[in-house]
Amino acid sequence: MSGIGDVRRFETVSAGDERRCASEAVAAGARTVAVVGGDGSVHHVVRGLLDATTETATAVPLAIFAAGTGNDFVKSLGTPSHDAEAMTARIAAGVTRLVDVGEIDGIPFVNAAGLGFDVEVLERMQRVTRLRGTAAYVVTALRALLGYGGYAAQWAQRDGRPSSTTHLLTVFANGATFGGTFRIAPQARLDDGALELVDIDALAPMSRPAVFLRAIRGTHLGHPHVTHERGSAWTITSAQPLTFEADGERYVAKTREIVVRVRANALCVIA
Repeated sequence: MSGIGDVRRFETVSAGDERRCASEAVAAGARTVAVVGGDGSVHHVVRGLLDATTETATAVPLAIFAAGTGNDFVKSLGTPSHDAEAMTARIAAGVTRLVDVGEIDGIPFVNAAGLGFDVEVLERMQRVTRLRGTAAYVVTALRALLGYGGYAAQWAQRDGRPSSTTHLLTVFANGATFGGTFRIAPQARLDDGALELVDIDALAPMSRPAVFLRAIRGTHLGHPHVTHERGSAWTITSAQPLTFEADGERYVAKTREIVVRVRANALCVIA
């Protein structure tokens, strides 16, 4: 969209096509790009906006009208994204702020990126046929919680001590919430120039529900099987390229080494 009085509509034709739409909107002279969708749609629109920019903030602000299942990013953003009239008023007023963008293996993310359990849930979701939406996610996640064996890798900040080698879940969070339900990184801030790492050991299946219940309340960081640290860059090494997710979108790493970093103040959003 190129403003309130002069609106142009771009529609997706396939999964991930929001990236193309955002790039075309910027090329057409958009003053604001608005997306109607969930975290996945926001993810691809941000990729399109960043395609035309450098390390500095995008010149064209992003407005989000939440229409997804989890809508985790806007929970941290704190905008009235479910209120179309309120969001339109903010676009007209030009109320903006700069937020950080994370990057994993060269893929930008605005809310969180993860390895392990969340990827397992995404892959199992692709095989679910009867249920839809939140119900499908909850049922699939519960099954994965008890049946997933974990993944093997080591991560470390520069000059930091390497982690253990087996993990249930590793999340690099820019926003505080994750999976629509979990306050996975309650201390995370969108504009502090850092990411929060939250790692859960591959503990025994029957011990997992207690940790995840605490994560719903955001009280899990002190658990003995949870590691929490704050930083701006990590390297993950594994025996083979890992599968990861960024804002709920699935990717496969290019090599056995994944770099995670933060790009401070890289995105302008309607606030």
